[in-house]
Amino acid sequence: MQINVTFRHLDSSPGLKEYVNKRISKLAKYFNGPVEANVILKAEKFRQQAEVSIVGDGFNINGKEETGDMYEAIDLVVAKLETQIKKFREKRKSRKKSAGKEFEPAPLTIEEISEEGPEIEVERVFVKPMSVEEAVEQIKTTGQNFLIFNNSETDSVNVLYKKGEERYVLVIPELS
Repeated sequence: MQINVTFRHLDSSPGLKEYVNKRISKLAKYFNGPVEANVILKAEKFRQQAEVSIVGDGFNINGKEETGDMYEAIDLVVAKLETQIKKFREKRKSRKKSAGKEFEPAPLTIEEISEEGPEIEVERVFVKPMSVEEAVEQIKTTGQNFLIFNNSETDSVNVLYKKGEERYVLVIPELS
């Protein structure tokens, strides 16, 4: 993690800079890739202000705190940033989990064509690209009787179903 510290209306002190580096570097455990932290320390009359901007690894997080003591302001802004990072990571995890659910069949919905007509169950299925050999292995491992897949060799949607013990039928749709 690269940390840039800027002092405004305040004398640069090695102790303060070291304290900022120590506190901000603790946030590095939340990131996987390269991250840059820009810290601005300001002093205006009796107010001490710490402003931090962290960019990288898909994050863009900002925090600002103002107190009477610079060290306290740094601690408060780091705590605020840590809360924001945790919240953002949870959102990212939940998005990945919900994105993973796209590959599972959607729950069944029942729609009626008309009041007198039959009920039709609609099941949405993610069509995964694979070869015919991979589709056969998928049927064997899952124990299903059929599989709808996108044939990677022909780039068309095919259906493979089991007919007997070791016999399979590949349905290839053709336009008339």
